[in-house]
Amino acid sequence: MALVDERGRLFGRVNVVDFVIGIIIVLMVAGVFLVQSGTHITSGQVVEGETDIVTTILIPNLKSMDSELFQAGKMTAITIRNQPRGEVLIQDVKKEPVRMTMMTPNGQPQVIQDIAQQNALDYTLQLKDHAKITKDGYVAGGVKVKVGLPIELEGFKYRVYGKIVDVQPLKS
Repeated sequence: MALVDERGRLFGRVNVVDFVIGIIIVLMVAGVFLVQSGTHITSGQVVEGETDIVTTILIPNLKSMDSELFQAGKMTAITIRNQPRGEVLIQDVKKEPVRMTMMTPNGQPQVIQDIAQQNALDYTLQLKDHAKITKDGYVAGGVKVKVGLPIELEGFKYRVYGKIVDVQPLKS
């Protein structure tokens, strides 16, 4: 007796296509029971909560004729690890001229503004975002937000790169 006969029936009784569909339905039902029983954890069960976060971004040595590129209260589009995140609110902007260390004649180091880079500024931005809390950290818009990750900010007049240097929950 052949496994599949000339009419496409398994053991001469059940159509092969019907048998495969039946197996798929049984596997789907088993999967639902596994998830409901807690044996298998889905991504929705990993989330421990949601909160607003403040991400601090460092953009060193940005050369521009416009020192007012970033303004608190405005929106900027961000991309983290080449994954677009969308727009977030710029909560705070700090800018300082690029500095350098120079030795004084008496041998003491002195920090002064780097006169060779007149149009360069070091920016520290704080961005407000909404994120989910997982055991691995914060996830904003499906993208993990962690210290050390490269980030790209894009606005009407700029597209610059920086690093995340701090991620904290927003204090009310």
